[in-house]
Amino acid sequence: MRTSLRATVVAGVTALMVFAGTVGAQVGSTAEELPDAEFFALLDYEHVAGLSGVQAAVRAGDYPAAKRELLSYYRKRPANDAGLFSHKDWPGALELTPDHIWTLGNGEVYQTTLRFGAQESTVKADVTKAVAGGAAGFMLMARTKQPVTAYVNSREKGSGKPELRITLTDGSVRTLTPTADTYIKAGTDVGTAFGGKYLLQVRDQGSGPFTAETRKAYLQFDLTGVSGVRSAELSLTGRADAAKDVMLFSNAESFAESARTWNTTVQNTYSWQGDPGGFDWLLPAGADKEYRSQQARFYFAGPLARAYASSHDEKYADALIGTMTDFITDADAYGSAGTYPRSLDTARRLQNWTAAYEILRTSPSLDAEENIRILKTMYLSSAHLQQNVNASPNWMQTQKVALLRAAVYLPEFTAAAGARTNAVDFRAGQLDDSTYADGGYKEATSAYTRGYVSQYVDIVEFMQAHGIEFPAREKLRKLGHYLMDQTLPNGYSANYGDSGSEDQRSVLRRLGVLLGDQELVYVGTSGASGTKPAHLAALYPDSRVAVSRSGWAAADEYLRYNIDRGNHSHPDELSITTSADGRELLVDPGAYSYSTDPRSVWLRKSTEAHNTVEVDNTPQDSTAAGALTHFVSNPSFDLISGNTDASAGAWHARSVLALRNGVTLVSDQLRPRDTAAHRYEQNWHFLPDANLTQAGTSKAAVTRFGSGANIAVVPADPEKLTASVANGYYSQEFYRVSSAKYASYVKNVAGRTTFDTLLLSSPSAADSAVRINRLAVGTLTPDLATALDIRFGDGGRGTYYKSWASKANRAFGSYTFDGKILYVQDTPNGAVQSFSLYDGSTVKRGGKVLISSPVAVNNLAVTYDGSTLRIDGNGLTASTDATKGIGVAAPNVTEVVLNGTGVSFTRNGDLVYAAAAN
Repeated sequence: MRTSLRATVVAGVTALMVFAGTVGAQVGSTAEELPDAEFFALLDYEHVAGLSGVQAAVRAGDYPAAKRELLSYYRKRPANDAGLFSHKDWPGALELTPDHIWTLGNGEVYQTTLRFGAQESTVKADVTKAVAGGAAGFMLMARTKQPVTAYVNSREKGSGKPELRITLTDGSVRTLTPTADTYIKAGTDVGTAFGGKYLLQVRDQGSGPFTAETRKAYLQFDLTGVSGVRSAELSLTGRADAAKDVMLFSNAESFAESARTWNTTVQNTYSWQGDPGGFDWLLPAGADKEYRSQQARFYFAGPLARAYASSHDEKYADALIGTMTDFITDADAYGSAGTYPRSLDTARRLQNWTAAYEILRTSPSLDAEENIRILKTMYLSSAHLQQNVNASPNWMQTQKVALLRAAVYLPEFTAAAGARTNAVDFRAGQLDDSTYADGGYKEATSAYTRGYVSQYVDIVEFMQAHGIEFPAREKLRKLGHYLMDQTLPNGYSANYGDSGSEDQRSVLRRLGVLLGDQELVYVGTSGASGTKPAHLAALYPDSRVAVSRSGWAAADEYLRYNIDRGNHSHPDELSITTSADGRELLVDPGAYSYSTDPRSVWLRKSTEAHNTVEVDNTPQDSTAAGALTHFVSNPSFDLISGNTDASAGAWHARSVLALRNGVTLVSDQLRPRDTAAHRYEQNWHFLPDANLTQAGTSKAAVTRFGSGANIAVVPADPEKLTASVANGYYSQEFYRVSSAKYASYVKNVAGRTTFDTLLLSSPSAADSAVRINRLAVGTLTPDLATALDIRFGDGGRGTYYKSWASKANRAFGSYTFDGKILYVQDTPNGAVQSFSLYDGSTVKRGGKVLISSPVAVNNLAVTYDGSTLRIDGNGLTASTDATKGIGVAAPNVTEVVLNGTGVSFTRNGDLVYAAAAN
């Protein structure tokens, strides 16, 4: 809504703005303080045709006429490329933005407005899209500011309770009542919980974002087991003191009605409806700290401008222009003109204003004075973005992207050419500063990595369209492969850091097309186009990330291992996440928000919220020293090892052996820095609907999804662990959070200690019968060498050995081995099915040789497939020389396949010779 200029402005703050090497005007704290004479001196009358009328008025000193001429020029100017808006449309953007009702993010999604009358009645709302998308909660908020209260029956009411009626695709109907509902109230009741009340109250009145009488209501339903939603309808019964309009928002935030109060609720939606001053662009008390910053980015400019472009309805143009000038009036009084509140927000706002101006410039609602105010602010913002330096790569990228688009779009300013050069030169070199030598992005967050790559795609496409060369294509390709390698088999991001789960494919596809990289195109199209990547596993030693995968199809297995660090990272050193058969099985629980909400703090700041070991209830220091020490990728397995100094109480090393058959062995070694006892807690996190259970004897944590993939997390030495299923949280995306269970394994010990854990995934029900017995390795303790006898539910058997100490020939169970890692898989009838080893030369079983090599083999996998012997390993060459080759026990084979190719072989007793280690 249009608002009048303030009678006074904050004065006394001045700054010298330099735009593209040209000294600009001395400007104060608002756009109005950039004098007209100095503004019009910034225009390039010599080289831009069409500005003669403006120049004549300026020479005559008639600035009102100059403003009219400039608006006339822009209205007649041919269309120019203004770049892209930052956001797509979202529900409520057109209905609520003109009334200054603002929501942060998409945690609360506007559904509709309901009307309650003076007589009790039932109102209904179609909430199909929300429920189908997994939203299990709703928020009620007053649509207009008026001293009228709406009363809605709660679940405690004897009749007329809220109901959610869901029709499933099979035709069945489920009718749910809330598992929790309450309302919150400001004023003297900010600490009062109203969860047991019969009536939920909704009210808002007065000016500002809320008053002492403001009340909002919340409802939560349990959607466990609900899938295949055809339709969903919410029924609410209530009345109001007088006719009352109430907004209905969906949300995905669990809460306890006995604990929810105004003070404990981080609110994302506030209203300035009817306030003559509109939004003041400040942070409402109690709001997420991002609320002020993100509203100042004008994400809503896109929906309003696009609505005007398609409908030519002036109400949209008037609303957007009024909001822009309201921002200039209010926000620019809080700091240097055009730069409120931070450079990142300034850049996003300039991006959106530039794109919006191309649409608004022809609107009759835009007058000459408003046009000048907007252009002045855009100029001052550009000047700031050219000069400002920030340590964050995504901030600097966004600043220069906005600057380049503005410079291309507004060539009428003499400074435009210099600004263009500044932005292009910076963009060409920024990848050197923002990525590691291995191509990884320096901010340890999946969402920011995706956004960074996406913005590069946008701007390089923009540069190409305008004949601007981008020289750093190979560095961009490396960054693209870093994103690709971490992408889950289903095309989504493996969440880490301050992030949520997002679809990566469109970004990868566009980047692949841009660079002519067919591997990126393949992953970006889920294999529909392009060329399948030639590799499976990937190591990024400088970024300190490694990925194991069994393939590039949606059902393939995936594991991510990290010791990363940087902006937006979490204390999650040595954490792993996994996926199999199209489902994330071990997850990073996300971030939720940047607020001080206890759930956000736990998700973002605790090590307990990640799949690693927490020492002494203390978060890790992710800036501490750490390294990936081993990485081996064999067609049958991947081996990843690393260590970290991130815990003050103990040094931590983790080894992960990921086989291609759903078996993963994780070995943790912890070395305390003193002789005192320490608390070690190993945690494993799952999706909220995993239906997690923990077995009594084995203490295995088992997921029980109704269909599809499941996982069993099975610890060795269960008798030495305090195991529990604990209450945590999971945030799939920012501003959405739900309760989730996780598995916790605790030991309190002095001296070195270990955790050995089997992760066993399955395409259907998990193997809950699997058991682990520890095997003695001579007199060595598990912190020096560990050996496990694994008994699977189908009768199969696995034997695992890991040496933390120097190599030596050691016996465990029926085996002797002289290397570092061995895993043997037996069939239910006791025959060897396969074995995998790392850094060893001889394996014996029951005194009989299984493998013998004259030199240590770095990695070797052997599979018995009927009469075919399959041998896989790096650095192996075909050889039938028994004096140099690797002898493999295979008395009944008639064919040998080495690294996928059939080869000849010789036999010496039971040993077959077909390969040699270099």
